[in-house]
Amino acid sequence: ARRYGEARNLIEQLRIALRSRSVIDQAKGIVMALRGLDAETAFDVLVTRSQRENVKLRVVAERVVAAVSARTTVHNGL
Repeated sequence: ARRYGEARNLIEQLRIALRSRSVIDQAKGIVMALRGLDAETAFDVLVTRSQRENVKLRVVAERVVAAVSARTTVHNGL
């Protein structure tokens, strides 16, 4: 029963990691496009912001993606 619980916990952690990677990659692409940076530098920008704000990188990435999505929605009149 303990091993089963540990395996379920690991599966959930992996799911979160996969979702996090996707949103981080999206945010990295946004930073690259907006600032004209390469992928490594854009990632460094996100990491620096994460550390400065003392929040997880995933949270910073979610905020970047949400901000751009909100701007796009308003701009397109949706």
